[in-house]
Amino acid sequence: MQAKHKNRLIILLVFLLFAVPVIVAYMLATGLINLNYDKTKNNGVMISPPIKMVKISKAPWVTELNDHWTLVYRTAEVCQQNCLEWEDKLHRFNLTLAQNADKLELLILAKDFQLPNDDPYTHIKKVAIADDVALNRLFDELSTQSYGDGEGLYVVAPEGYLMMAFRAENTPSDIIKDLKLLVKRKG
Repeated sequence: MQAKHKNRLIILLVFLLFAVPVIVAYMLATGLINLNYDKTKNNGVMISPPIKMVKISKAPWVTELNDHWTLVYRTAEVCQQNCLEWEDKLHRFNLTLAQNADKLELLILAKDFQLPNDDPYTHIKKVAIADDVALNRLFDELSTQSYGDGEGLYVVAPEGYLMMAFRAENTPSDIIKDLKLLVKRKG
């Protein structure tokens, strides 16, 4: 290759090195290129802004939400036989985390509890919140982002923030994927 052609090629490459990013930036800014970022890693709905639980309720159990992830199932009804199914689901979500299972606490919030004495899920914390008006109002509102009718499945971050809700159309594998990502974040 002659020196003249080699020099022209180098000049062209230097020009392209600086021109291509400017052209791409212009195309992105004007909408000629549309990058679709609608799909995120999480399957649940982010609660925006996250809600600091201690600002909603002064109950002692709320302060215990710090320092670990908490998967919360809430029902506006009295928790009876129907809650055993949810206890089993929560337990199974926790089991799928394997070595990270100890980073996730399980909590059921209900109006009241009338469970059988032989309830096998003693590791799942159960709290009756019938008297906590502010907390019930909050979960009733958030229920529209989750299962509806006062029911919902939520995640509380280790900092005590209610930050994610799962919808009825989320499959168990969707929920498990999110939980695995979350518990990896803070050990």
